[in-house]
Amino acid sequence: MARVAQLHSNIDKTRYYTLRRENIIGRSPECDIYSDNTRVSRRHAKIAAPAGSDSYYIEDISTRGIYVNFHRVKGRHPLRPGDRICILRFRNIHPLDLERMTDEDLKACCDDPRNKMVKAIVDLTFLYTEVEDPEPAGANGRPQGILGKIKSLFGR
Repeated sequence: MARVAQLHSNIDKTRYYTLRRENIIGRSPECDIYSDNTRVSRRHAKIAAPAGSDSYYIEDISTRGIYVNFHRVKGRHPLRPGDRICILRFRNIHPLDLERMTDEDLKACCDDPRNKMVKAIVDLTFLYTEVEDPEPAGANGRPQGILGKIKSLFGR
């Protein structure tokens, strides 16, 4: 079994992303994890794993901020399975009131559908999934299994 890092969307429950070594969250269509919300920067955050490691970190590369478990991240922050990654929108809230809010208060505001002051516009959960190793290559050097067989039919 192999371990694969994934992000699952908490807004669109059917969407998930399998992570590569480096992944960009942003509004640019070239981003790996795309959001069309104008409050998301073109290149908002980077999720990456250093070479030779399977541990991921998140780094805010915007001026608007990124939150992990409703705590604002500055610089690189290691990710653990179950971490909730959010880009938040604030409306009619004073910055001093925001500073006084605990992580639990911020989470309660985001999760309450009646609250219009704080809203998660990107909401993802980081986790690892176990997947079966691909079948070894056959005698001809091509992978076996259904995909390998289909490709061999077409000479690819």
